[in-house]
Amino acid sequence: MKKVLLIIGVLWACLSASAQDIDSLFRVFENNRGEVAYRAAVAIDETIGREPNFDADTDKDEVKLKILRTMILYFFNNNDFQHVVQYSEIGIEHYDKLGDYFNEAGCYMTLANTYQRLGQLDKAIECYNRCNELMDLEGGEMAEVNKRYVINNIAEIHLAMGEYDTAEEMYRKCIAMLGTIDPADTASNLDLATYYQNLAEVRIAQSDPESVGYAEQSLELSRRYQDSPHKIISRLMALSKAYHIVGRDDESKALMDEALGIAQDNGETFLENSIYVQQGDYTKAIAMADENHFDELLQEALEGAYRQERQRNPKLALEYYERSVMMKDSVFNETQQQLIRDYQVRYAMQEKEHELQMAQEKSKRNSLYIVVLTIVALLLLVIAFIWFRLAKVRKRRAEELAHLNATKDRLLSIVSHDVRTPVGAMCQVMRDLTDNYDAMSETDRKAKMVMLRTSSEALNDRMDNIIHWVKGELENSQVVPTEFNLAALVDECLKAQEMTVTAKSLKVCNAVPKSLMVHDDANVVSLVLHNLLSNAVKFSYPEGEVGVRAEEKDGRIWIEVRDNGMGISEKKLDKIFKFMTSSTIGTEGETGTGIGLFVSKMLIDKLGGEITISSVKDEGTAVRFSVSSR
Repeated sequence: MKKVLLIIGVLWACLSASAQDIDSLFRVFENNRGEVAYRAAVAIDETIGREPNFDADTDKDEVKLKILRTMILYFFNNNDFQHVVQYSEIGIEHYDKLGDYFNEAGCYMTLANTYQRLGQLDKAIECYNRCNELMDLEGGEMAEVNKRYVINNIAEIHLAMGEYDTAEEMYRKCIAMLGTIDPADTASNLDLATYYQNLAEVRIAQSDPESVGYAEQSLELSRRYQDSPHKIISRLMALSKAYHIVGRDDESKALMDEALGIAQDNGETFLENSIYVQQGDYTKAIAMADENHFDELLQEALEGAYRQERQRNPKLALEYYERSVMMKDSVFNETQQQLIRDYQVRYAMQEKEHELQMAQEKSKRNSLYIVVLTIVALLLLVIAFIWFRLAKVRKRRAEELAHLNATKDRLLSIVSHDVRTPVGAMCQVMRDLTDNYDAMSETDRKAKMVMLRTSSEALNDRMDNIIHWVKGELENSQVVPTEFNLAALVDECLKAQEMTVTAKSLKVCNAVPKSLMVHDDANVVSLVLHNLLSNAVKFSYPEGEVGVRAEEKDGRIWIEVRDNGMGISEKKLDKIFKFMTSSTIGTEGETGTGIGLFVSKMLIDKLGGEITISSVKDEGTAVRFSVSSR
């Protein structure tokens, strides 16, 4: 009789396709054998919408492995990552007992993909590495294929972390592992399409026009070999971004619209969400990411919305920023949200019970007292929670105030030290000249004048940087583009460094083409060049080399200032463009304000250009920035 009731229960569960029903059916399967277990397994496949690939005589362990694969794939495709993790771990435990390295590795790969989707990159890499270990134990051709997939996925993580050289090296390793590909080998050609797209993504992340070639090859292979809608959408998105880099915006938009249509037609929610982020439709992107728990996309959308609203709606931008910061402590945040939901549910239930009792039994005072006390307790809990949130807001505001005070102190330090020092030196020289002019030799008088000129030029440079920083903070200054000869401007900037260059016996090279014309704000470009050349000379060793060169590329002119001096450490390179970065002493003890590169980046951003820096400790530094050519 018990067996019959269990079978009836299993058949009833087939009427619904919720995760809870699938969980219940799997428990029935695990806790029974024979007909009951078989019917539960069939019900799982039918609930999910798949044809069972086993029969009543199939061994239970084999049935378990088949339905586990079905369930994991179902939950992954429906973005139910909690159940993906749950059943992948069950599968790993089961495959481990059987010594089935291949399928155990498959579960680890699914887990890694899930953690990657959730933005938990450390866990993803850990699962990928375990997958590779199992593939080494398994051996064979398929194991090598899976190892290639794992290398590709780890490279994606390095790409997401901005480690472009490592990512590109791993993608090229995957292509090398493919070897010579037969045109009739569809699977290998589709894998090659994936690697071409990934190479394109590396170049896209660096705004490199070469990304177009890789992205076009990837899309062409996918279409020729009839790739899945998911992959076609990804290829279209990559090529759209590449076209945008080279200014082919109409084609870029058409590709993105095509990708969105395919995503909506095929239920590709994650990619649809990604498209909204890429298109800058952050309202839709945030709503969809919230609904589907796409944490990584939600973080990206919130940051994009913050940047988009900074100028036109600062209050809304602040809300996006606060939410983005809160996501960094997502476990704590989720716990608090769950508590709020619990309080709301409990309060509503008690309210309903209270109203019912008042209507039916007004004389039962004891019940009324219990309800009132319960409500008071809940209200106290809510008040405590609100107090806690207010305390967090006060703490955050205190931190912001501390930051503002630190910025103020930094500015006062610059004015009192870095401005005061050259002014003091100038005063001392002027006193010496006025008090002892007649007693000085001509040589001494010239030396004093040189010192006076050096101090005044240093003061002028520092004041320029401070004034531009303050103007950038307090007002929206306008860009005034004019046409000028770049080589001539570089010569003027180099001439301003002539004394220090001569003192250090530096070799200076202006390799800018004599005919190259720039159409941009000459004052801004001049200040940026002054800052970069001043740094290059400051950090060059005696008898070193400083060079300036430029090239026109895709409608922009890229200018590079390079030296072979002391270089910058990796730790400092990460925050080199930030305002609060402290100044480094030069090779001959030179000092500075520490805001030159910050001001340079602020100015180049205002011109609509880009500025990048690369450096190797004790080998030198190269800074590149772009300006308009027309």
